[in-house]
Amino acid sequence: MNLPLVDSAEPDMSTAVRQYQVNRQLELFRIQEDPHLIYRGGEPVIVLRYLQRRVAARPKQLRNHIRRVYLSIQSREAGHLTGALVDLMLVLRGKGRHLIKRMLEQSEPLLTPTTLDLMRQASETGDPEPLRALSQGESVLGNGGVPAVAPLQ
Repeated sequence: MNLPLVDSAEPDMSTAVRQYQVNRQLELFRIQEDPHLIYRGGEPVIVLRYLQRRVAARPKQLRNHIRRVYLSIQSREAGHLTGALVDLMLVLRGKGRHLIKRMLEQSEPLLTPTTLDLMRQASETGDPEPLRALSQGESVLGNGGVPAVAPLQ
């Protein structure tokens, strides 16, 4: 039995709006199965929010962090990028300096010089304290810390 993805009881919704909602929902299904680190779809903001929730739910899954950083760069979302990098650095806890360095190099055009300097300082020292000076708006782990259980996957 096939169930509709959109409530057909709303008569005032146009077909185009319904189709847009269906496409948005399908995009979230596609992203779950997509093996690529770089997103190739047409709904970057929706997928950014989805990845944000995935990072909050499973902070130790490194793949979701990397996908979130790349998608933030691709969609030129500086706020999301800052939050994604802060979350990645918090999860890595001073490890993965080469990865962080690479992410910061790729992010440089979108980050302010102050943000970039603070992130580099945190990466080089392994101390997350400089990250507190950054806006935590799109960070999902920056305000509550990271659970110390379960190794990175």
